Amino acid sequence: MSAWRDVLVEAWGGLWVHRVRSVLSGLGIVFGVAAVIGILSIGEGARQEQEASIGRLGILSFQVHNRDFTDDPAAAKEIRRVSRGLSKRDLAALRRELPDAVVGGTRTAESVDLVPRPRDPSAVQVVGADPEWLAGSTLALREGRPLGPMDEASLALVCLLGPEARRQLFGAEPPLGRRVRVGSTWLTVVGLFDAGGAASSVPGMDRESRDGAIVVPLSTTLGRLVPDDPEGPELTELQVTVRRVSDVAPYAGVARRVVERLHRSQPDTELVVPLRLLEQSREQQRLFNLVMGLIAGISLLVGGIGIMNIMLATVLERTREIGIRLAVGARPRDIAVLFLAESTLISLLGGLLGVAAGFGLSLLVAAGTGWATAVTPQAVLLATAVATVEGVVFGYVPARRAAQLQPVIAVRQAQ
Repeated sequence: MSAWRDVLVEAWGGLWVHRVRSVLSGLGIVFGVAAVIGILSIGEGARQEQEASIGRLGILSFQVHNRDFTDDPAAAKEIRRVSRGLSKRDLAALRRELPDAVVGGTRTAESVDLVPRPRDPSAVQVVGADPEWLAGSTLALREGRPLGPMDEASLALVCLLGPEARRQLFGAEPPLGRRVRVGSTWLTVVGLFDAGGAASSVPGMDRESRDGAIVVPLSTTLGRLVPDDPEGPELTELQVTVRRVSDVAPYAGVARRVVERLHRSQPDTELVVPLRLLEQSREQQRLFNLVMGLIAGISLLVGGIGIMNIMLATVLERTREIGIRLAVGARPRDIAVLFLAESTLISLLGGLLGVAAGFGLSLLVAAGTGWATAVTPQAVLLATAVATVEGVVFGYVPARRAAQLQPVIAVRQAQ
């Protein structure tokens, strides 16, 4: 242990004497490690953000919603002759076929007048939802009471407000017990919810629009707020929530077959499985990290080659010193270990400085672009370990050359 400590102290002394050269030889490692840390932090931040977004859809849930045909009205008209889109018949069929799952439905009310009038009408949306959909969505109730089976059965004139809908309609005033007119129907506000739970895949029902949702019993929406269109969809979305992750894929397969049979194989619905999206996202992220890591690894390779070249020049410059060490009893192995220790120290210090620079680069990217970044311990350990190994690998050739010098020839060449 003492011998290794002496070697490291001596190697540090050699680097300090030639500190400018040491700094220049380590710059490649610094930049390479900083690139690895920076790129992996961007990839990890994107992964976390995407997984959080997909996670808000509910990993134990999947959704079926109507396909958008706004860009192709002719195809929509042809399909609607055969299938009207999602309906309560689909909802009942899925509940029969999937008795162990919670199956709920929603209907979005389009273009309805509201009183009090919102400051930004586009920020508020009226959504009819049955108790099963609300149970599967895990919207978090903050005040008041939830919508229950009695509200659904009695077409109750009640509603829940999201935080943005509350601000738009009532500002800072307490909304519980107040009334909201939707079209010609007056609804009483019985509860306030936070949209931080599972998201819906209804077009437009992202987090921001869920914050602005006025949630009404589904029966009330269908019976009082939206006109009956025999040729159009009755429901906007069906949501199925299962108990275990292993049930998601088989239940989704059953739901697809049931809906296709009821719709006579018409392509008028879409199945969204957040768990599958999450798995695809992770696979894509692994590929991204591999490619970006290899690109950043090229910088580390260039840095290692730079260390080898400068260490070879150092061997030539220190030929006389090497000859004297050998002449007074140093073994070739001692010379090789000394030069390996110097190259490893350069790489290790360069790696540590590169980690600090990588953290700074990550923060700079986040501040300058608004992207989410995250530096993981695995990325730090990987970059530091690779940099240290490079010091050993690329320092081997200079160390071996120094160890093979003959004492007499080395002293004579240096004179």
